[in-house]
Amino acid sequence: MEIILTHEQADFDAAGSVLAAWLLDPSRIPVLPKRRNRNLAAFLDDYKTRLPFFTWKTLPKGSISRIFITDTQNVENHPRMSGVHDIIVWDHHPHRHIFPDREENIYENTGACTTFLVEQLMEKPDLHPGRIYATLMLMGIYEDTGSLSYGSTTARDILAAAWLVEKGADLDLMRRYILQPMTDHQQQGFDLLMQTMKTHEIKGKRVITAAADIREISDEFSAVAHHMRDMLNPDGLVLLLAVKTGIRLICRGTTDDIDFGALMRSMNGGGHVRAASGTIPIDYMESADIKDILEDARERVLDALPGFILTTNLNLKEKLEAQIPAAQLELIRRIAETAEQLDMPLYIVGGVVRDLLQDQPVMDFDIVLEGDATRLGKELALRHGGKLTLHPQFFTAKWETKDGISLDLISARSETYAAPAALPTVEMSGIEADLHRRDFTVNTLAIRLDGEHYGDLLDLCNGLPDLRNELIRTLHDRSFIDDPTRLFRAVRFEQRLNFDLEPDTLRQLREQLAGISNLTGQRIWHELRLYCDEEAPELDFSRIVQLGIAGQVHGALDWNEDITKECVRFRETLPEIYWQDQRFIDFEFVESEGPLWIWLSRYSPEIIDSLGDRLLISKRTLHCIRGLAQLRGKLPAISHLAPSEITFFLESLPFESIYCYALFCSKEERKIIKNFMTHWHQIKPHITGENLIQMDIKPGPQMKELLTSLRAACIDSGLPETDEMEWIKSKWAMISRQGSDK
Repeated sequence: MEIILTHEQADFDAAGSVLAAWLLDPSRIPVLPKRRNRNLAAFLDDYKTRLPFFTWKTLPKGSISRIFITDTQNVENHPRMSGVHDIIVWDHHPHRHIFPDREENIYENTGACTTFLVEQLMEKPDLHPGRIYATLMLMGIYEDTGSLSYGSTTARDILAAAWLVEKGADLDLMRRYILQPMTDHQQQGFDLLMQTMKTHEIKGKRVITAAADIREISDEFSAVAHHMRDMLNPDGLVLLLAVKTGIRLICRGTTDDIDFGALMRSMNGGGHVRAASGTIPIDYMESADIKDILEDARERVLDALPGFILTTNLNLKEKLEAQIPAAQLELIRRIAETAEQLDMPLYIVGGVVRDLLQDQPVMDFDIVLEGDATRLGKELALRHGGKLTLHPQFFTAKWETKDGISLDLISARSETYAAPAALPTVEMSGIEADLHRRDFTVNTLAIRLDGEHYGDLLDLCNGLPDLRNELIRTLHDRSFIDDPTRLFRAVRFEQRLNFDLEPDTLRQLREQLAGISNLTGQRIWHELRLYCDEEAPELDFSRIVQLGIAGQVHGALDWNEDITKECVRFRETLPEIYWQDQRFIDFEFVESEGPLWIWLSRYSPEIIDSLGDRLLISKRTLHCIRGLAQLRGKLPAISHLAPSEITFFLESLPFESIYCYALFCSKEERKIIKNFMTHWHQIKPHITGENLIQMDIKPGPQMKELLTSLRAACIDSGLPETDEMEWIKSKWAMISRQGSDK
């Protein structure tokens, strides 16, 4: 599979160049990043059903053989890119020598990357891209050349644009989405601002600030603010511009959650919620360093900003009632009514809330309350009957109704860690402490269930913005230190949700990898087994190798594309019917650990033993991993031998290993295993040791040799039952003669 990629925060030139590369060869798959600038995102949303683009999430399964990169020389890494070395770069920026030089690479001096790819399309006389495709490519050229007005525009850009108009590009449609070009002075100021850009997370809002000295630049900068807002798409943008009278502030918002108008009114200015400006007077004659003045102004704005960020009260009553099964919803109402009468605020917390907000089905969840869960449980059982199981030492209770529906009741609690990686000390607490003990912000969301607060969303850790921005973020800098298993969980949620690790969280992860050495083998193995329950475990495994987590578990652990292929085949191969009658195979055991066996069985016996010691792997699991390693090493080599030799080898191994191997091995090997399971393994001679004793053959090595040889003859040549005795007599006579000759 060949794919086409481009840079994050994709603009029209990025998308247009990917589209052109795909039109040159539609066998390639065009992939756009999750982050697109505001105008491109609007266009893609309006015309998504008519465009060919994929994302990493929708990309078909299978290995990637070649990657084309357009409009950039650096793309964000992804686990599925692991092991791919065939990379071709098509870019219009100066060559940065990031990838090896090769003939297929193109670094053209055109105003837009789309231009030189369109030139290749122009050489195909039978190609007619159509209105939407032609318009998107035209927008790519127009955006990067300032509507053909920038000094970097070439004649080639103009000719390519003309060809696209000739092929049906819609100029009226383009004007709905394309930004107006900036003047040369505005472009100069824009470049200065981009060099000082900083991103801030303030009360769950993503705010970008940028500062520049434009005292020698005479132009209007509202268009620059508009351009940066649409390109970067933050919740809020604040530009700090040093002008001759002081620091001019220009603010732009993309939501109504930040009242920039009120903020600027406090700074000698005014405006509206989403667009405002102000001024901080400065006497430059008394100043020493303009950079320091701009940074002081930035800090002043950032200090004031939290007071102008609005908190949104979100109620999820409709989602609760639409997505939770009716029987469980009725149970929640009973519990909430009782909790309200006992003055115990009641919540559902964590992953279930995250799933509700993402419109995912909800089947199982826990109830968290501020108060004594055992007291609430007893009251529920008294009022409604059912079975109650109490665990007061853990502040939990389990209530099962007469209808067999059960829910866990959990007292809100706090956790403290006596030492890194130690199990926490737990105490009953309020909901705020309970939420702050959790791992990642997207898992800290809670919904109130009792009384007039029913359905209210509680977001004390800014999980909602991270959920919307698809980020995995820790709650504090000690998160991975307190509990290094969170290193594994960060990857699990990143891959399951197709989110990104927030940059500071990624930094923490890389700095705190050594904490894995403090974890016991059982805790690490538990986290690795949880990966096997995910939709694509190979993505989790390859990611922990890429991030260095696996290397902290054991230095030998690596990853390559062959392991990925085997794990994918393991998941996608449907068990054939001949397995269904084999009651001695624990299918659930294989499915719960199989991807791990596939990975670990690729190593030498010495490394497997070492991994077993480090991870305290059970004897049963280790036996299966060793069996799988033997299958890898021997079955291909003996596939040409007699059926009996293959049978005796396979019978020496755990049948779970054989089943696991059959799910990812070659078709030829699977055919051998099928013959073994359905035929060879079932063949047993009718003559037994009892018959041989009656012939005065004593139990021992010779009897074992006789019976083994008899079974081999039955398997290999289909020896009839009526001929078994004659075969035994003949074989015994030969063995006896050999004994007498000695």
